[in-house]
Amino acid sequence: MNQELFRQLLPKAACGHLVQGLIHNFSGPLQIISMQLEMLKFYLARQPENEISKTLLEKFSQMEDQIKRLKDLLDAANIITQETPSPLNLNEILEKMLIFWEADLKFKHDITKIADFAEEISVVAPPAKIYRGFCALFWALVPFAVKNKTAFKIRTFNQNTPVVEIELDGAENLPEDDMFFTFAKEILSPFFVFDSSGNKLKLVFNPS
Repeated sequence: MNQELFRQLLPKAACGHLVQGLIHNFSGPLQIISMQLEMLKFYLARQPENEISKTLLEKFSQMEDQIKRLKDLLDAANIITQETPSPLNLNEILEKMLIFWEADLKFKHDITKIADFAEEISVVAPPAKIYRGFCALFWALVPFAVKNKTAFKIRTFNQNTPVVEIELDGAENLPEDDMFFTFAKEILSPFFVFDSSGNKLKLVFNPS
């Protein structure tokens, strides 16, 4: 790795090193805010209903929705560090990855994202490796989609075995020479067979 790239990755590596502590420090205040909102809603529910109380209850519900979203974001970051093998819901993993990578504001606001997930699609594999592999894959694909202003299409389906298909609609190809794409392939290859063609990538789960 050249020195310039290493310097660019240092802040991200530091953030990754501290992620569990950061998540812990965020989770505490969020839990307190959530409990306080619950108490306020309980108090208002016992008062005579009027327009003000009704409006406040609606606002509190909206705040609770945002708190849940923040908790989902923290869960998406935290799960990457879990090493214990267990059944995994691929849809949940991919949904959390989409939420996690919306930290890239151009990806969040400027890129069309289309998700089409099968009702049930699960695999048994080490969570940390699967999450890290998909994190690396998204790290390659998200900046590429932003740079090329392509739609980001992702779907899951069963074809005798679970399949994840990602298409960068509008691009001519995929960034297969990207370092993070290579990392993703190395991490996920024991569990998924990579099949790429043009701007479409298919990952077929290999249960053996």
